Amino acid sequence: MSNLFILLFSVFSALPNTGNLIISFDKPVNQGNLLVFVYDKPDGFPKNKKQIYRKEIIKCQQTKQIVLSDLPYKSYAIIVIHDVNNNQKIDRNWIGFPAEPYAISGKHSFRLAPPLYKDAQFDFKDDKQVLYLSF
Repeated sequence: MSNLFILLFSVFSALPNTGNLIISFDKPVNQGNLLVFVYDKPDGFPKNKKQIYRKEIIKCQQTKQIVLSDLPYKSYAIIVIHDVNNNQKIDRNWIGFPAEPYAISGKHSFRLAPPLYKDAQFDFKDDKQVLYLSF
């Protein structure tokens, strides 16, 4: 009986607890950089630098997707900024709205206020999960 327990424990503990998240865009990005920010809790979302992961894709040419490898399975909220002028931040217009394209995970729709974490949150639970975003 103890051998069976050891066998089952080793099988289940060998199962991966990370996967690859594929962020796929509705149209290719042809210029500038892409800044990807991944949050795992509401604290600091979306404005502060309390993200758990940041990735920059430099000099985009026909970029249609980004792969985040070995991401632990859990809930996240993701923001992708198309940094058209390569200044490492999202530019804003005179009223404070983003002047560069951006995409947010989840069920966020345009509002006059920044998105809430709970609206952008999604569950990452598959080895090769695809997240579709539109700018």
